[in-house]
Amino acid sequence: MAEDFRTLLKESMKDEAHGERWFEDLDIAGIFYLSIQASTLHDSTPPELLDDVNKYTAFQVILQTKPGVAICGRRSAWDQLTPFDWLPLFVEESPIQRLAANVPVSMVQKIYEDVTACAAAHPEMLTNKHLASIKVL
Repeated sequence: MAEDFRTLLKESMKDEAHGERWFEDLDIAGIFYLSIQASTLHDSTPPELLDDVNKYTAFQVILQTKPGVAICGRRSAWDQLTPFDWLPLFVEESPIQRLAANVPVSMVQKIYEDVTACAAAHPEMLTNKHLASIKVL
């Protein structure tokens, strides 16, 4: 089992007066952003601001492709994720973004592990143009 995703969550903004908090997105191999959120603004359980992220039983999860990632065709990031049983939990928000509400902790962990493994196994999801720009840096 990979590292517990909750240990990777770093607050980028917190407003206790409004019960609002945002965690930084997790960068998955330069291919995906995985946004895992919980507060009064998010579809989490409970839908409130808790100091201990281990007390949430479900999170809102957004999966987004990064710029330069193929989103159509055989090398598509979304096509590579179709074998996973959790993909139907996500609603398409745009061609590059999917959202899932109230995802149980164990399923968020599975999503994190599967997306990480998929990105490592399919570096071809990055377009050649994007790979060239990475080498220049």
